[in-house]
Amino acid sequence: MFCFQERTRLTICANTGLELDINCDALGIGEKDVVIEVEGTGELKLTMTCTREEAQLGLMKGNLKRVRNRNTYRYLEGFCIKMDCTANCKCECNCDPDCTCECDCQCKCDNDCQCKCDYKCNCDPDCICECDCQCKCDSDCQCNPECDGNFLKARLMIRATNQNRFAHWVYFDNENEELVAVPTINQDGYLTAETSVLSTWTLLVPEETTSVIATTVGIASVFTIGIIAISVFYFKRKSIGN
Repeated sequence: MFCFQERTRLTICANTGLELDINCDALGIGEKDVVIEVEGTGELKLTMTCTREEAQLGLMKGNLKRVRNRNTYRYLEGFCIKMDCTANCKCECNCDPDCTCECDCQCKCDNDCQCKCDYKCNCDPDCICECDCQCKCDSDCQCNPECDGNFLKARLMIRATNQNRFAHWVYFDNENEELVAVPTINQDGYLTAETSVLSTWTLLVPEETTSVIATTVGIASVFTIGIIAISVFYFKRKSIGN
């Protein structure tokens, strides 16, 4: 569990080993309660950047945005999260049989001593041979990464409030440069969506519902100080016995 400015609560759960790198603008974001469940295979690295707004995507407080279905949404949540997940990979270069080895060798003994690149000196047994050898691969040498993990999907959840209760989780499609809304349900008091896309995520409220939200918020405004906590849990997959 990690605490930041005692304002934003972020819980990360995973069914596999997970290395986290999190940057959270807690002072800007304010009181939020977000849960992210990650599913994958093997060891994964997850990078998360949480900000109040994302100016490059036009996600500024109160801005209207059109998503892929052409409906108009308004950005009110004040929470953007950019996620990137990779597998832990090791890269090794394997040279083909044409790889050559160049050595610079010197023998510490009398002038008649001769040194060869097989680390042997042609003189008495007390002769010492020091070699500095480097292997040089030709242009066909290839580096083959060995990765032991794959990201499968994630479940995004944020606690429902009077302000966001009609909101939809949306992500930015980098290829088509547009926002895409995904099915969002209210489950156990959290707005929940599932995804296999790692991108910049936020919540948008359909424009036709913003007047309802403004009225509700105007009647009951609550100012609180939250808790920023990042909790990392490691869950092992349970094997099914006979």
